[in-house]
Amino acid sequence: MDFNSKTKISDIIQHNKASIDAIASIAPPLKRLKNPILRKVMASRVTVAEAAKMGGCKVEDFERVLQPLGYRFTGNEPQTVDAVLPNAAGNEKPHWLKAAPQEDIIKFDVRPVIEHGTDPLKEIMRKFKEVPEGKILCIINTFVPTPLIHLLGKDKAEASFVDTISATEFHTYFLKKQKNTSGGDIAEAKMVMHDAASFEKICSLFSGEKKKTIDVRKLEMPLPMQTILAELGTLQAGHGLYVHHKRVPVYLLEELASKDFAVHIYNIDEGDVKMLIFKD
Repeated sequence: MDFNSKTKISDIIQHNKASIDAIASIAPPLKRLKNPILRKVMASRVTVAEAAKMGGCKVEDFERVLQPLGYRFTGNEPQTVDAVLPNAAGNEKPHWLKAAPQEDIIKFDVRPVIEHGTDPLKEIMRKFKEVPEGKILCIINTFVPTPLIHLLGKDKAEASFVDTISATEFHTYFLKKQKNTSGGDIAEAKMVMHDAASFEKICSLFSGEKKKTIDVRKLEMPLPMQTILAELGTLQAGHGLYVHHKRVPVYLLEELASKDFAVHIYNIDEGDVKMLIFKD
């Protein structure tokens, strides 16, 4: 299998389960991949470059341990991880965090959620939506939630900061943007996480020729994102694109955040995610 710095860890693991032990041997923080529950949450959202950042190692270390298993490294791709995490562990807390009174910081410990085998993204997005404008949400986790920082940092959070408490505890702070008179609720409406009933209700708005269905679960990266974007490029107003996906596509959500699309997601289980996308 060929891979580069943008390859998802889940794709590497899917190709050969022996890669779990190989990657875990690189650095102590990456040993979390040996935990099936943490692996379920992390692997599908983290690229090789992001995993290297989390482990405090280099992309070349992945090449070193994976090459004996038959993987071929095809080179580095430009990354933006450092830009996403400007306030790396050990740096001084930013003014907006130091000046915030404790009552303005809402803490959400997702460790119990993960320990129960549940993906915390839906609950995190619900909690963030409840946070008042200008206030702060603190996510307590066992690893740096890099994909979440990508997702919230695009349109919803004014700034973020990662505070390393220990090797197994990270506090990630998100300062919620204040809406302006022209922006309204558009940013909040861009992405909605659903349960079965509410997703069925939103899907009922599109039927027959007004709903196109595609399945990208068996496509290799980056074809799922490219396929969805190509379909959206020809999607008519009043029509919806129903997508069968195997994960919540964080980078696609980043891409769509600045476009006129509403994204509705029903995360059923690992490997089974339904999406409905239409022009907002």
